[in-house]
Amino acid sequence: MTALAELRQPAEAVDVLDRKDERWHRLQAIIREQSLKLGEFTLSSGRHSTYLFQLRQTTMLPEGAALIGEIIVEYMKRHAIACIGGLELGAVPIVSAVAAVSHLEHSPVNAFFVRKEPKKHGACERIDGHLPPEAEVLMVDDVATSGGSILKAVEGMKSDRRCFNVHRALVVVDREEGAAENLAVQGIKLAAIFKRSDFPEIR
Repeated sequence: MTALAELRQPAEAVDVLDRKDERWHRLQAIIREQSLKLGEFTLSSGRHSTYLFQLRQTTMLPEGAALIGEIIVEYMKRHAIACIGGLELGAVPIVSAVAAVSHLEHSPVNAFFVRKEPKKHGACERIDGHLPPEAEVLMVDDVATSGGSILKAVEGMKSDRRCFNVHRALVVVDREEGAAENLAVQGIKLAAIFKRSDFPEIR
């Protein structure tokens, strides 16, 4: 299947890791223990939810960061992508973990994050880090609901007048609430290490 044909398939986040992989189960256990909260919450979108993923409790944990970094580096190798970025704050620990792991595995990648607003001093840019011209970029985030953070990051990159390509995005958890469909409209294929349905305690 060609890349274009693949992008035209029904929009659903594809799995990053085989469910038989012990790293998947270990990372799921960490997320369940550290990040998954059940109750009544108001999301950044203003919507109400009976659960919340506080993923930075996992992405900033040494073992969690190492596992996520390793899994994403493998994904980037499979798809011949050597640049990774995302919107502050959720993407920052992920991008940093991937950069460190890629160095240790002798497959270094370029890494950057996009500020929500331009700096008010210095170069006044929205991009911090390394985004080479014409790079094929993997966009990342910790949690996807509508995909808005990923699209906002892409718009921030465009506002800096950077030349780049984005065909793939990856999140740690997809809430399965429309992100894959919204990103597909923009020609971006979403992949997820976990989906909401991987946590049956969520009702």
